[in-house]
Amino acid sequence: MMQLSKFLAKFKSSPTTPEAAFRQTVESAMRKHHAGEDLSGINNNESESEDLQISRESRAIQPKTSSMSTTSRSSMRSEQFTDDTSSISAKSDASVDSLIFDPNFGAIRPDLYPRKDIVLQQSSLDGGQGRLHTRLKYDFRTCDFVVHLIEAQDLPPADPVTGTFSDPYIRISLVPCVDERVRQSSVKRRTLNPYFNEYFKFPLDFDDLKEKTLVFHLFDYDKFSRHTSLGEVEISMANVDVSNSVEMWCDVQKQHKVAGESGEILISLSYLPTAERLTVVIMKAKELKLSTAAPSADPFVRVSLMVDGKKVKRKKTSVRRGSVNPVWNEALAFNVPAEVLPKVSLEVSVLDHDLIGHGEMLGRCLLGGTDKPGEEQGHWKDMLTNQRKSVAMWHILRK
Repeated sequence: MMQLSKFLAKFKSSPTTPEAAFRQTVESAMRKHHAGEDLSGINNNESESEDLQISRESRAIQPKTSSMSTTSRSSMRSEQFTDDTSSISAKSDASVDSLIFDPNFGAIRPDLYPRKDIVLQQSSLDGGQGRLHTRLKYDFRTCDFVVHLIEAQDLPPADPVTGTFSDPYIRISLVPCVDERVRQSSVKRRTLNPYFNEYFKFPLDFDDLKEKTLVFHLFDYDKFSRHTSLGEVEISMANVDVSNSVEMWCDVQKQHKVAGESGEILISLSYLPTAERLTVVIMKAKELKLSTAAPSADPFVRVSLMVDGKKVKRKKTSVRRGSVNPVWNEALAFNVPAEVLPKVSLEVSVLDHDLIGHGEMLGRCLLGGTDKPGEEQGHWKDMLTNQRKSVAMWHILRK
């Protein structure tokens, strides 16, 4: 309608003939119409071509990215494989070098060949003292001889007369000595079958171990300073291969007495300065040694007070019939002025009572009044420094 109105307006204003003007207008309208269709077609074609180009570009981009990821993964895998192979090569080279230059290459390593524990029995003719259970092994990594103290069984009582339980503990040593350390187990209270499960180490070379003797000393703990021996075990290391773990059961033997020893006696000393009184308590003795073939003795104790080496006064205990482990618990008192006390010494003698003669000397010990160091002198000094207190100690009897 708009085109027709424009046509009528142009027809009215046109100076030309109606036919020419009509023809001109129709041609002009047709040109514009065709021109509009061409422009819209061109635009549509351009948009379609752009969409097609974009889709083709996107399709072309996708395989490129996948190929890139594939390439990167393959390159990473190849780099990883290269690193792994290089590290393997380096490790193999290092192991080869270590084998070539290792001075211990080809040497026998006993610790690399574990075996089951070897159980050995060490018996003795001297039975009745119990048994000791231990495990021995040499640690090649630390160069230590390791002693595993496991247990002891059927130990004898400390006092055979009363048969009371012991408080056993064990000291372990190598002879000749390796060092100055004292290796001692814990104390097990009131038992004759103690279980220890304790470890002890001795630092020394494996070749030097064959020249040693392993010694176990068994004691009964006493509240006094000298403890009772329950026995001992000796193992010659030349006869035992400890390159692997060795388990051993050993018979406990009586401790060997030193020549000249005749048993032991337990004595308590105290000095009361206000009363100037020296009190000697003879408590008990054990394992008295008889020089005759008599099965038992009738022991008693005689205490002699000496000043500057001269006997001034003498007292004695009662007689205990038929015992080599007598118990007295008798107190003998002496009046001693404080200024004289440093010059005083005591001679304690154990004798076997005889109805006819004076009695056989079983052993004796000397307390105080001597510069010779030892337990006797130490006991006397403890009494002087702890006046008004009773100080008890075991002493060895000698003939």
